[in-house]
Amino acid sequence: MHHADLRLFRSLAILSGLFLLLSGCELGVDQSTRVKPNYDLLAPCGRPERAQATSIVLESLCGTISVYEDRVSNTGRKIDLNIMLIPATSSVVKPDPIFFLAGGPGQAAVEVGPVLFSRLSKLRRERDVVLVDQRGTGLSNSLACEPDEATPVLDELGYEEILSIQQALLKTCLSQYDANPALYTTPIAMDDLNEVRTSLGYREINLYGISYGTRAALVYLRRHEASVRSVILDSVVPMSMKVGEMVAVDAQSSFQMLLADCQSQTDCAEAFPALEQHFRELLVRLSAQPEDVIIIHPRTGEPIKGKVTRNHITQMLRGILYDRDLSSLVPLAIEEAYLGNYQPLVTSNFVFSGGDDNEGSGMSIGMMASVLCSEDLSLVSAPGQAKYFDNPMYRSLKPVCEFWPTGTIPTGYFEPVSSDKPVLLLSGKFDPITPPKYGWQAAATLSNSEHVVVPGVGHAASLRGCVPEIMRDFIETIEPKLIETSCVMNLDRPPFFTNFAGAVTPHGAATTEAEL
Repeated sequence: MHHADLRLFRSLAILSGLFLLLSGCELGVDQSTRVKPNYDLLAPCGRPERAQATSIVLESLCGTISVYEDRVSNTGRKIDLNIMLIPATSSVVKPDPIFFLAGGPGQAAVEVGPVLFSRLSKLRRERDVVLVDQRGTGLSNSLACEPDEATPVLDELGYEEILSIQQALLKTCLSQYDANPALYTTPIAMDDLNEVRTSLGYREINLYGISYGTRAALVYLRRHEASVRSVILDSVVPMSMKVGEMVAVDAQSSFQMLLADCQSQTDCAEAFPALEQHFRELLVRLSAQPEDVIIIHPRTGEPIKGKVTRNHITQMLRGILYDRDLSSLVPLAIEEAYLGNYQPLVTSNFVFSGGDDNEGSGMSIGMMASVLCSEDLSLVSAPGQAKYFDNPMYRSLKPVCEFWPTGTIPTGYFEPVSSDKPVLLLSGKFDPITPPKYGWQAAATLSNSEHVVVPGVGHAASLRGCVPEIMRDFIETIEPKLIETSCVMNLDRPPFFTNFAGAVTPHGAATTEAEL
């Protein structure tokens, strides 16, 4: 059913009582299950900037709901929360929609949600999806802080110089916000989300969060448990995790697993017998003297000059480890960098980071500072140390927290969330930022939960293999212990690339990057 027809269909149900005239039934459908939200707040969405989201956005409804920035006093400045409702694909819609919570902190749900749910169509067959830009992100009074000039693929500045410029930029942005950043914390934002729920007329909702969105979902579950039907947590950030503390440690763990897996794959081990030694020597070399290089821009093909330091290498590598497919290029990229060719590593990082340096980061750094300075980083006095990796989150944000306005966090905020609501937890075995140990920590106090660790996957498992089917089955049954999850065992790590022709499968055939 097209969007216009769907809207008319539901409006008739609300305005004319048509189904009551038909004795409360239509082909045996229980009319009490029909959704009757407040559509007066929403209107057809405009055409999106991202072409891959055009179809789903044009089917959707958009609008705003105004809330007080200061939810305690309920006076003063108001914020318009940006909302998108992606309609279910069937004509009979369940009354409990899916509310998606984006990551970061700092991502905008209305920006990333359409692309995600265009690939998760099975989840929205019978349920609408509601996207709300969390206060401080997207079009909800954004605290974004982007430089005037586009961020280059490589920078001629040193790492410390870049950090200093970023801090100065945030000071400037702070002076220009029409906002009180101390009021942009997770608990306040989750009270916003509950107000959106009540304003749209929903009694129960299904929460679905990825990465930081899982922390937000847990906070919502604690504060508004009665309104929650079920919860999906992908790449879990439990209350016990101090975001920004163990970034280097967790990246190191993911990298060590990659090194071990390369040695266990005969072709990788033969192609790169001294992989860790060469990586270590590369870092020592760059610590002693950063290298000036010329790289071919991955998009334009133009040569660009830049400086490569040890921290640039480890930051790029940590990002690549998030992605299941790009990780298969890591041994080859390391070996090439050791030989002086940084192109494969830079190109892989370029692909991971979004592909176009003329666009902004897509992350509201000011909102991230408001959340982390008020919450997790207030507990972190020193970051965990790792053999090879640095902690850019701590190094860049901890100095910002010295001047950033911070909010008040509820007593017991970091205590584990206890609930008997149905919860499905998903973790990628090789995740360099939210590895499975954090999923197990959250699951310990969620009595009606199932934690699925997906082998061969890094950060965010939702779109991998049979995981969408697992999520669909969970949403439909809300019986986490009864869901069949063994299919994830087929998601082994892809074979590593041993040369630029592609990876070699266990059967000896070359596998191209496109096939991965």
